[in-house]
Amino acid sequence: MEPMDVNGGRFYARPLRDDDASALAEAASSVTSISQARAEWLSDTAYSWAVCEQTNVNAVAIARYDQKELEIVPVGDPERDLPNDPILEPKKVRDGVAEGRVFLQRWIDGFLPTYREQNG
Repeated sequence: MEPMDVNGGRFYARPLRDDDASALAEAASSVTSISQARAEWLSDTAYSWAVCEQTNVNAVAIARYDQKELEIVPVGDPERDLPNDPILEPKKVRDGVAEGRVFLQRWIDGFLPTYREQNG
């Protein structure tokens, strides 16, 4: 499968990019490299994302689903305040982890079985 974005409202998940290497190094994730993440997507063995706040492309968490477990780990301090648009409710890194878990689990339970059924 080609890597894809998953929108979850205030937060979204996007495939890891080369410029996520520093975020990946800061997170205690099972994803060891960007190239590993890409290869796993293409072989349908695992799916990895950078979880981001809707107004920013910087990762607040790294997520990985290995066909058994959804792992989401914060990038840096989970209590860190995120830069927010003043009209939006203030959020912390931990909010991105929690909300990312909800919408990525919805993708795993909803989209992924249909994809597998259609693509063998």
